[in-house]
Amino acid sequence: RRSVRFTTDGMANYRRAYIVLQGAPTFPLPGNVMWGRAMMWLTAAPNGSVHWTNIEGEGPVAGETYRSLTRYGGQHSKRLMANYDTRGVATDCWDHSTTVFPEGRWACFEWRFNGPANEQNLWLDGVAISDITVMGQGEGCIQHTLQDRWIAPQYDTLRLGWQHYQATFAHELWMDDVAVDDQRIGCP
Repeated sequence: RRSVRFTTDGMANYRRAYIVLQGAPTFPLPGNVMWGRAMMWLTAAPNGSVHWTNIEGEGPVAGETYRSLTRYGGQHSKRLMANYDTRGVATDCWDHSTTVFPEGRWACFEWRFNGPANEQNLWLDGVAISDITVMGQGEGCIQHTLQDRWIAPQYDTLRLGWQHYQATFAHELWMDDVAVDDQRIGCP
């Protein structure tokens, strides 16, 4: 009854429905490491090659003039995916999992964005999704400006919800029990 409902129509190539956390008191993060947890209920994941995002950490890259975004969501037949993108230089990188996004049930997602190590991790219902643990580089990038490196930002923003990048059907995602900390929180 108190969860957040995110909906988007599928008529356009790009739609976004997010809640955003920025600045104090959460940011800057101690040691620039973000642990997070959210319970999610997705009615149905996109088929085919539609790319979507549910968790996005963002911030400026130290000593550079661009911002980077570390993400978790999915693509390719409902499979989970790690994604790295930048604002100010061209990248758009990916790392795909064999694990599909759970549909029609509450699932616990935990993540860690470890800035100093250029690492990101995801857990589903307490189990590590190791094939989308990214340490400095994923499977590939559309643009190679950074030689396919995933350079983590100084995190100052967290976005949670739904964003898709290709035309698809209307989506409904519910989110509850969101928490952010500098250490692992665990599932409720």
